Amino acid sequence: MFPEATPIWNPADKPASLLAWGEWLHAEAQGVFLKDGSHGQMLFLFSDDGIASINPIPPGTSPERLTAGVRQAVKEHNLYGVITVAEAWTYFPKDDRDHTSFQLLDGEMNVADLSDGDKTEALMVRLESRDGQHVTWLDRIARVGGRVTLGAGMRVPREKCLKLRSYFEQD
Repeated sequence: MFPEATPIWNPADKPASLLAWGEWLHAEAQGVFLKDGSHGQMLFLFSDDGIASINPIPPGTSPERLTAGVRQAVKEHNLYGVITVAEAWTYFPKDDRDHTSFQLLDGEMNVADLSDGDKTEALMVRLESRDGQHVTWLDRIARVGGRVTLGAGMRVPREKCLKLRSYFEQD
């Protein structure tokens, strides 16, 4: 599952280059997770010229603090793209009119407030760029009897992500 080599960055086609990095990092994260049974939270920052920085995110960093810090870095360093890798709790709506989805979107509750049967643990790789590109890969995590595996994965466009705050949009 470990890809052979990192993608080549093409400054003339930054969107395709960032997507290639996202796909590569997704495959790499799957391999690390399956080998180790977990994956630390990582942040990959890209300039117009390619990878600029790779940073571990300290355990316990709140989503609000992470978003604020990445937004500051995007602004200060004129970053082109950001890819994050993390284990996360998420909610998969049951249908288009799912009431829980509306409660999450309206801020009435957070995924952490849901019962164990309603939230799903997932390996998440999230890609976002200055030009509006956004992709999130989610792979369901299954922990059964001390064994950890990844279930069916999916690629989710921005409009299907609940309560996602952009790194590139300033409040």
